[in-house]
Amino acid sequence: MTADNIYRYIDTIAPFSIQDGFDNSGLLVGDRSREVKKAAVCLDITNDIVEECHSKDADLIISHHPVIFTKIRSLDSRSPVYRMISYNIAAICAHTNFDMVRGGISDIMYRLLGFGDPENAPVLDLIHRDSGVGYGRIADLSEETTADRLAELSKKAFNCRGVKYCDGGKPIKRVAVSSGAGNDFVYTCINNSIDALISGDIKHHGFVDARNSGVTVIDAGHYATENILCEMLLGKLKEEFPDIEFFIPEANGEICRYI
Repeated sequence: MTADNIYRYIDTIAPFSIQDGFDNSGLLVGDRSREVKKAAVCLDITNDIVEECHSKDADLIISHHPVIFTKIRSLDSRSPVYRMISYNIAAICAHTNFDMVRGGISDIMYRLLGFGDPENAPVLDLIHRDSGVGYGRIADLSEETTADRLAELSKKAFNCRGVKYCDGGKPIKRVAVSSGAGNDFVYTCINNSIDALISGDIKHHGFVDARNSGVTVIDAGHYATENILCEMLLGKLKEEFPDIEFFIPEANGEICRYI
C-alpha cells in the first residue's frame, strides 16, 4: 500500500475538496508512491512526534492540523518538515474537511456529549450550501440544563483538564458545538437565538459579548475538542488497511501544562 492509497481513502470519508479556502490539507510532505507499512495518527505534527515516528520506522504521519499551514520562508533542523524529509516520512493532513464533514469532529462531539444521533442535526455555519456541509452542529435538548451542568458534561465528555466558561444567566435548551477555534461562532449563536456554545479558543471579548447577550459559552480547549478525531480515524484506517500498522504516538498529547 502507498501514501496515495491512504490519501484516496481519507478523501472518501472527508473529501479534501470541501476544505475551507484558508486551509492547506492534503499530502503535504513526501511522494504519493511512498510505500507504507507503518503509520501514525495524531492531532499535530511536532518534532517530538517526528522523532518518535523515526525511531519506530514509521513511513507516514496522518494528522489533523497541517504541518505546512502558512508560507514557509526557510527550512532548518528546527522544522518538523525538514526532519520528515530527512527521514523520508510522508505527511497527510486532513483539517477543515474533517471539521465540516458529516461523521467528522462536530458529530463526534455531539455523540460524546450524549446529544443523540447527529445525522440530521442542523449545521451551525454552512460553508457549502449546495451540499449542506459546514462547521458545527446544533442540538435541541429534551430538557433544560444549566451552564454549570453543561460545563461539567463537557469536561467529562472530552476528558479535559479543565474548562473555562461564562454563564449566560438563563436556562439552556438549544446548544451549538464546534471543534477547535470557535470564537466567531459566539456571534452566530447570539444572532440565531442559540442558548449555549461549546467550542475552544474563545477570546476575552467573545466571553464578554456572550455574557451581555445571555449566551453561555464553554471553552473546552482546542486540543480536547479535536484530539477526539484520532481514535475514530485510527479505527477506520485499521479496518480499511489491515496489513498496515497504525498507531497513535505517545507524544500525541497536549503540549501545554496547567497549574
